[in-house]
Amino acid sequence: MPTITTVIPAHNAAPYLGACLDSVLGQSGPFRHEVVVVDDASTDATAEIAAARDAVRLLQLPVNRGPSAARNAGIDAASGSYVAFLDADDLWPPGRLAAGLSVLHAHPDIGLVFGDCALFDDAGERMASFFADAGLDDAFWGDGLRIIDQDLKLFRRNYIPTGAVLVRREQLRAAGGFDPARRLVEDLELWLRLARICRFAHVPMLWQHKRCHGANVSNRREAMALANLAVLDEHWRPRRRALRRRGLRMRDYFAYEYLLLGDLRARAGDARGARRWYLRALRTAPSPRAFYHWLGAWRALTPAAPTAAGKS
Repeated sequence: MPTITTVIPAHNAAPYLGACLDSVLGQSGPFRHEVVVVDDASTDATAEIAAARDAVRLLQLPVNRGPSAARNAGIDAASGSYVAFLDADDLWPPGRLAAGLSVLHAHPDIGLVFGDCALFDDAGERMASFFADAGLDDAFWGDGLRIIDQDLKLFRRNYIPTGAVLVRREQLRAAGGFDPARRLVEDLELWLRLARICRFAHVPMLWQHKRCHGANVSNRREAMALANLAVLDEHWRPRRRALRRRGLRMRDYFAYEYLLLGDLRARAGDARGARRWYLRALRTAPSPRAFYHWLGAWRALTPAAPTAAGKS
């Protein structure tokens, strides 16, 4: 019987961890289930809640090292041939692991399979699913199971919800796991490496309920945007000639992201910072919008000329 290891990185997750573990321990199917909670130096009762569950293995990191290092610690401790991840404030619907295992058993060439993710808030209100909201349908995937041009598509959108993944451990180790130096967009960076060594598959099933609240790391929009650009640039530059031959063009995408960063700076009242991002967008891919916003930021930094009434 195969073993699945579920890795749950947790930092000060006491308010949510109990419900998360209930949803994870409630998974059943033709597999042995190993659950590893990695307490990333919490200062609340996270470790105590995990330790109170007989079916849970608790690892405690001495200092807070972030989600990448916590997940890697869980991967290193895993005995399963398959690995799944879930953040400590999120939930799984019943049958999620069994459905993923059936795909990987039936298709040995597939190294990673993932399902859909739906957001919910602390009041329990469910929002639109990720696939539906992002327009991820068969036309996007290119196939009913496997993803056509899976690496090219990742450059345009991170289409894989981390909490909805089931992946072969051997593929994770071959890719080197998560980059421990990254605390943001670390999932996309790993998917880009995995996309070069194994096939991905998707299923139109809900495999993750993601809690939306003020503490979500993904709410840090500017930091996330900068981290996303850094990851894409790092993977684009060494492969740009080969990727261009396959039809991938990134100039317009990068310019669009620079415009969004300029907008964020403008809304924060930082006209000088906004102007720098708008200028970068203008230089990357000249467009009327980039010029208009750059000009507006430039005018905001230019002292107004004295009016006739103000002259002595």
